[in-house]
Amino acid sequence: MTNIIIQHYNGTPDELAKLSIDNITAYAHKIGADYKLVTGRPFREHLSDPCQKAYLIDEVWDEYDNVLMLDPDMFVTKSCNENVFDLPGCGTHGPTQVRLKERLHHMGRIAPQAPYWAGSFYKFSRETRQQLRAELPADDTWMNIYNKPYFYEDEGILSELAWKARHPQWYIGLEWNLCSFLPGVAEASMIHIRTKKPGHPNGSWEDGGKQDKILNYQQLVDEGVL
Repeated sequence: MTNIIIQHYNGTPDELAKLSIDNITAYAHKIGADYKLVTGRPFREHLSDPCQKAYLIDEVWDEYDNVLMLDPDMFVTKSCNENVFDLPGCGTHGPTQVRLKERLHHMGRIAPQAPYWAGSFYKFSRETRQQLRAELPADDTWMNIYNKPYFYEDEGILSELAWKARHPQWYIGLEWNLCSFLPGVAEASMIHIRTKKPGHPNGSWEDGGKQDKILNYQQLVDEGVL
């Protein structure tokens, strides 16, 4: 079985992205998977950078049995000894995804039975990628609704394609995509570095509950998690 982990970054990777790339590359080698950093806007040139993560369904990856697309602020923890490709599930679905999916349903874009995956982690088999790709129409204008910052973007595109393909709601445990400010990071397998400070899930920049991601990353390093 052949597997690959890919990450996308448009431009020159910043400090945190470089650290993530090194971390994920090392993990890929550890589990016998290939690794590739994707740059530019290879999915659709006119769409936002986050939308480019939908490139994981492109036929360029068809030689691989499984493709894992990760955000460039994702990190594998020191305690993780599992091969993510050995586990079932296409992505994570937590409280935030429940809320976003419900709103997307009320917009008339998907049905309640549709999958909805967090955008920082997508693990698709060849069959899943081909099924979703088959639902891409010749006219791409339907994706324009998602072409704005923090408005679904890749999550909306892939959820809508999955609904059209009648793909099952296959989810992997949240420990594979745990936000850095949430409890339980020491037991997580992969951590998504966010701006919220650990222990401040409702914090903002104004009340001091947020800080640069690199500082939250460094705290996890100091604690021996990363």
